[in-house]
Amino acid sequence: LIPFNLGRAVRDKDQAANLELMPGDIVTIFSVNDLPVPVEKRTQYVRIGGEVKVPGVYQLTPGETLPQLVQRAGGFSQNAFVYGTVFLRESTRVQQQANLDRATRRLEADINSQTAAAVQNVRNTDNKAAEALQAQLTTQRLLLSRLQSLKASGRIALELDPRSQNVPPIVLEDGDQITVPVTPSFVGVFGAVTAEASFMHKYNYTARDYLDRAGPTRDADEEYVAIVRADGTVQVGKGGNTLWGMNAGVLAERLNPGDTLFVPEKFDKRSAYARFIEGAKDLTAIFYQFGLGAAGLKVLKD
Repeated sequence: LIPFNLGRAVRDKDQAANLELMPGDIVTIFSVNDLPVPVEKRTQYVRIGGEVKVPGVYQLTPGETLPQLVQRAGGFSQNAFVYGTVFLRESTRVQQQANLDRATRRLEADINSQTAAAVQNVRNTDNKAAEALQAQLTTQRLLLSRLQSLKASGRIALELDPRSQNVPPIVLEDGDQITVPVTPSFVGVFGAVTAEASFMHKYNYTARDYLDRAGPTRDADEEYVAIVRADGTVQVGKGGNTLWGMNAGVLAERLNPGDTLFVPEKFDKRSAYARFIEGAKDLTAIFYQFGLGAAGLKVLKD
């Protein structure tokens, strides 16, 4: 076994490394997966494109960060929308896909258990309650189908300031992809709305303003709307209701260009009256049992 440096033999024309081969010799060239080498000796490449002055594929230097790469690429162009920079990493994509698969399996197990429980309870409930339960299971199966079709992208949320042109000093890895988009002029509204579309961005408009223009459907769950920010972060919370002329919660947030408002559907599509009646029945049963218990305790004391 004779080790030699192929790079010196081919690139540097080093005669000491350019060994003479004989019949039957086997030359093996190891990869970093076969024989791990230190990071500073690996050849790593990243791709940066979009609104930078010199887009392309760059060979990384050891410990190079995102701001340093942007500087090597000539900086951002005049139309760069730094807040919406998309940063993709392969190792993150693998982890995201594993988490997504785990969540899908958990939801599938929950649906199967609820279906089994529904079969047991349908005999003891009226037709309206059975229909409502069936509708809820149908909605959950639809959600499961959507989750199964999703594929992780590997995007890392940079949590940028929309008013700043600075990017965080993230140490880059081999295979990273950075894309800087052009400044958008729209805000998207999707989900349980009448018109899934993009609307012109207006500086003073809140999420409620855009939702009103898209027209929420009857099954829209306004209490749990989500704002998908252009930098990859997600803001989720209760939408809130109008109180003393002011909106509370996520619907009061102001949207930035490139943001998306997502409105989910209600899992429980029964009317408020039906939910109230069912809750009242449960509450009546509790008080009834409590009354029997109190009466029995009084008899025992007497």
